[in-house]
Amino acid sequence: MLFRKKPSTRHELLKIDGQLLEVKVRLNPRARRMIVKVNPTTGEVCITVRSQRGLPAALDFARGEKDWIARQLAKVPSLVPLMPGTSVPLLGMAHEIRAAAKGPAPVWCADGVIWVRGQAAHAPRRVLDFLKQEARKSFELRALHHGEILGVKPARITVRDTSSRWGSCSSARSLSFSWRLILAPDFVLDYVIAHEVAHLKQMNHSPRFWAEVKKLVPDIAAPQRWLKSHGRELQRYGVKA
Repeated sequence: MLFRKKPSTRHELLKIDGQLLEVKVRLNPRARRMIVKVNPTTGEVCITVRSQRGLPAALDFARGEKDWIARQLAKVPSLVPLMPGTSVPLLGMAHEIRAAAKGPAPVWCADGVIWVRGQAAHAPRRVLDFLKQEARKSFELRALHHGEILGVKPARITVRDTSSRWGSCSSARSLSFSWRLILAPDFVLDYVIAHEVAHLKQMNHSPRFWAEVKKLVPDIAAPQRWLKSHGRELQRYGVKA
């Protein structure tokens, strides 16, 4: 049995207009040409080259694309920190984050407000943990509900922070979802959950698969349009690395 070697990754500093920019370099022997990409949600710059010998040429190539890179970076949504005084959407409804001197939990939600106790420096992480917990509860509840309708059950449900996909289903029947879905309107979250649960019956995107999805969510066009128009905005909320 033959195994293909996975492309290796390294990080380099690229100087553009006097400023240092960190870029990810992927060494992929199967790449046909040098490629420069900018992640539209995270702003990460990635260069793909065939070998390490091509690295200097690739960095020069990226410098030649500095104007294009700058334009793409300007489109990346700015970070909204999960701090008191800011507002985040919870199931699509705006909630202001406020500091509390005391309360029933480190973080709790009441009447359109997310309250957070403790020192201000710890607030972003506490709010993030709260949102992930809310996401997990919602994901598990919806996945089990939809699974019962289709006669399937996921082996595992995980919550992640992904920028390339909202959900996934593995061959081991494990479902994974981005915690940021808890920020989206309810009908959008429900659609993504239904989409991945349907993969437990059809691991493809055939007409049979879409028929399973529509058993759970008859209107799939509306959430698809919402994600296409507003999905990138959900990447704005988070904690600085």
